[in-house]
Amino acid sequence: MSTLYPFNPNYGQQIQGELGSDPVDMSFLAHYQKAPAATGAATIHAAITLPDSGTLDVTTGITNPDVPRTLTITGNQAGVTGNVVIEGTDAAGATITDTIAANGTSTVEGMRAFKTVTKITVPAKAGAGDTISVGTGKKLGLSHKVYNAACLLVKLFNGSADTGTLAVHSELSKNLFALNGTPDGTKVVDLFYIV
Repeated sequence: MSTLYPFNPNYGQQIQGELGSDPVDMSFLAHYQKAPAATGAATIHAAITLPDSGTLDVTTGITNPDVPRTLTITGNQAGVTGNVVIEGTDAAGATITDTIAANGTSTVEGMRAFKTVTKITVPAKAGAGDTISVGTGKKLGLSHKVYNAACLLVKLFNGSADTGTLAVHSELSKNLFALNGTPDGTKVVDLFYIV
């Protein structure tokens, strides 16, 4: 099973440098290793029928993401508009909220990585039969706040270099690695970064 763990198994301790007797502190180096599932337009919640007016809170029928990652919304008709508000937790268990604006049948990706989803609030319909489904995106949430994108030292996907990029932020849920490869639940993402 994929896990996130410190690079040095004796986290916080010092090890001897290879080129001399001075100790080298490796406790700042983290390793992210997971095999994220494929993205999907309805992996979090199947199509939700939009209400005639107001908003609708949905708290049942929700499937949590396989790993902390961004979420997406997809409407079924060109006229679908309005904000979808998603509530849940980040990789550390803190409560977060993301508001994503629907854009017809386009799949729109959010800006936060969710570990769990507790509530989805959808807007009123613009036309008969309007629905919105909630799925998963390709951006993966880290378990640490990273100071600078240059602190990402190694990025591998399925054993090869990946050209994805890291976005860093003072809020944990916005520290996102935008994977370039296509996840399928078996290919492993390996990231080594300084925290």
